[in-house]
Amino acid sequence: MLALASFAVAASLTGCGRFVDYSRVVEANRLHERGDYQGAMAAYLRSGRSAFPATIDYDIANVHARLGEYKEATERYAAARRGGGPSIAADSRFNEGVALFERGLYEESWKSFRAALSGADGRGTFARDARRNLELAWRAWKKSARVPAQGLTATSRGSSQDSGELKLLQRLETGHWRPGTATAPSSSASDY
Repeated sequence: MLALASFAVAASLTGCGRFVDYSRVVEANRLHERGDYQGAMAAYLRSGRSAFPATIDYDIANVHARLGEYKEATERYAAARRGGGPSIAADSRFNEGVALFERGLYEESWKSFRAALSGADGRGTFARDARRNLELAWRAWKKSARVPAQGLTATSRGSSQDSGELKLLQRLETGHWRPGTATAPSSSASDY
């Protein structure tokens, strides 16, 4: 009887600690939604890591990503994947893909969304959003692969003709220049 009573007390204390940790995570999530990232980080760090370690890592990674601390976010996302189940691993890959996309790392972003899809249920909204982001990352990746290297001037690329064509394209895109008629100009003696 004494062993049963001590077991019940120990279980209730353990459960109470989990409840306190859970309430801290809920409070931190509320702060995160309101945009108080520093407050959210402090609340996540106050919660006990023994109760929800993968969830805490995932949530802290999200805060790091919001603050632009991508290296720390990547480390925490990896920790969440190691310690959590398939659902948190897919969520981690998805959010990591978003952070990589924001940094302009489109190929890595595409790979992350692809990994998120491999661990997700193919019918839910998560899978739909991951497929859409996978497509956006693919398009951005392929578009960035076609763009010439940054920092090259018109004269270093070839000729000043490139610069002239660029100006014509910019005028066409902004609407400041309208193409002429489709008829050819009349030939004249001074025309070559």
